[in-house]
Amino acid sequence: MTRRFDAEVLVVGGGMAGVAAAIASARNGANTLLIEGQTSLGGLATNGLVTGIVDADGGICKEFLDRMDGIGALYPPAQIDPEKAKYVLEQMVLEAGVRILYGIYAIEVTLQDNLIKEVICWCKSGKVPIEANVVVDTSGDADVAAYAGVPCEVGSIEYAGLNESTTLCFKLSGVNMRKYNEAVREARERGLMLIADLQEKAVQNGDLPYFVFPGCLIYNVPGTPEEDREVTVTMAHSFYCRCTDVEDLTRQILEQRQQIIYLEKFFRKYVPGFENCRISGFASMLGVRDSRRIRGEYVLTSEDVVCARKFEDGIARFGSFLNTHHPTSRKLGFKRHIHLKEPKEPAVCRPAQCTAEMHPIGKPGGYEARVRPGEYCEIPYRSLVPLKIDNLLVAGRCISADFDAIAVRIIGPCMSMGQAAGIAAALCVKNGTIPRKLDGKIVRKKMIEQGVPLDKAPDPRYFRWMAVVSELKSKGEIDYIVTPPPGDFAAPILKGSQPQVS
Repeated sequence: MTRRFDAEVLVVGGGMAGVAAAIASARNGANTLLIEGQTSLGGLATNGLVTGIVDADGGICKEFLDRMDGIGALYPPAQIDPEKAKYVLEQMVLEAGVRILYGIYAIEVTLQDNLIKEVICWCKSGKVPIEANVVVDTSGDADVAAYAGVPCEVGSIEYAGLNESTTLCFKLSGVNMRKYNEAVREARERGLMLIADLQEKAVQNGDLPYFVFPGCLIYNVPGTPEEDREVTVTMAHSFYCRCTDVEDLTRQILEQRQQIIYLEKFFRKYVPGFENCRISGFASMLGVRDSRRIRGEYVLTSEDVVCARKFEDGIARFGSFLNTHHPTSRKLGFKRHIHLKEPKEPAVCRPAQCTAEMHPIGKPGGYEARVRPGEYCEIPYRSLVPLKIDNLLVAGRCISADFDAIAVRIIGPCMSMGQAAGIAAALCVKNGTIPRKLDGKIVRKKMIEQGVPLDKAPDPRYFRWMAVVSELKSKGEIDYIVTPPPGDFAAPILKGSQPQVS
């Protein structure tokens, strides 16, 4: 061991949750060290090219978006330039007084009396021990928590331990977004999903070896003209994933990079506006949606999410649909619902109608339940506090939640979770206590004081469902909310439509 480092708060992982945790910790008075295995910050938002920031709820997340806007690197309301974001995040961290170490990985921990004494890391300098009063695990995979012996779950019980499908994003340049958006509108008027319909034709014509995925997220890269735009694309998918297995993770990357080559040709030939597109970049990080999830003081449940539950120690909000990417079905793509024994408000419920393809191992009965558009749930501080280890907090996609509830992993809530973890860590250092004994209501109060408006209605510009509902309400087009077949999406039904199941 040639080097060692010490800090009051150590944040392991420089994704969006880790950045927010480090900034919040330092701003609240703690000597803070942030370590990251890549050579830039931002995780999936930058290296992974997931450039749409959904459910941005004030605080450090909103500050980041405002700074991006200030340098012309934001496409309103919340699509970012991933390269400039790396610089902006780095500057925010440094300005807060955080020390950054790049190219360094946590590989084990040493324990003493249920406390992490040291996090042992590996880097170019060799083995490096880091000692801290409080450790915040924002690794995405709960690496530090797992090394410390925190109970963890991996994958879905319903799908025999499989993880959600994964995505390797990519960039395309030379896109006429005006032409593409017009084609999307025309397809919707005919009741079609443009990309899915065109894929079917391409497969039939032999221009695509197989159907890749029914949906496609296309985000604008700011600063490029509408008729010659660069975009980031979320579409490639691998299924039957084991996201803690190095061999399977490699399989997923190889498979999806090959898919992207297929998709470039598909977009050029079939998708209006993409006739002159070309690949301008592959993500350098695989889009893993779930791997390990800790067991904490509270396990956030999928019922909590669909029933829009609030908590006294709620420190983050999630206002989108259940975005469980189906573990096995390329054709279905998503699993937007859970099953309840009986309908519960305010979830959108109907008697179970789903297929064996949706539930290939065992088809549950009862009622399908989905998030009602316009509603939101809260994430309690207790879900950031793991069992067994006393000086550890966890934020991001590896918090204490069940398989479907980890839908809260999207960037906005992750940054709020990170900010809460950073505040809590600093409070523990200041008060000489441990996260388990810290009152989550105090953390919530501090979040509100530091710019996260948990005491006010969410801003519909950033909350996906609320934006849809607000727009339709303003046009007087919403009659009531239902979940219409076919498909697996909770959606507003327009006035004049035949009612389905309320």
